[in-house]
Amino acid sequence: MRLARNRNLGWTATAQTLLAATGRYWSAATYGGIGRGTVPLTAELLADFCAVLDVSGEDLAALTGITPANPRSTGPRPGEVAGLIWDVRRLTAAQLDRAVEYAESLRD
Repeated sequence: MRLARNRNLGWTATAQTLLAATGRYWSAATYGGIGRGTVPLTAELLADFCAVLDVSGEDLAALTGITPANPRSTGPRPGEVAGLIWDVRRLTAAQLDRAVEYAESLRD
């Protein structure tokens, strides 16, 4: 969770980002529990974090002692998600608003 927080992802943003990137939804409170150590980290969740954070499964396995499951992705490739999250941190609020408006116009 510290790696997610380092990318300006709080509990809710983490839940929304992982849903968009993997198609799997867990509540924001679940991610908070993982961060506090009250909810166990599963192989599936660890695989989702690998996809969004662009950290290798081997590295996260070494840190957590859990081998990630095969990632399930319904969206862009993992490295693209991680790069986008990192780049968005540099945008001003006005630039981010424009990007969101543009993205929403593409859905219509």
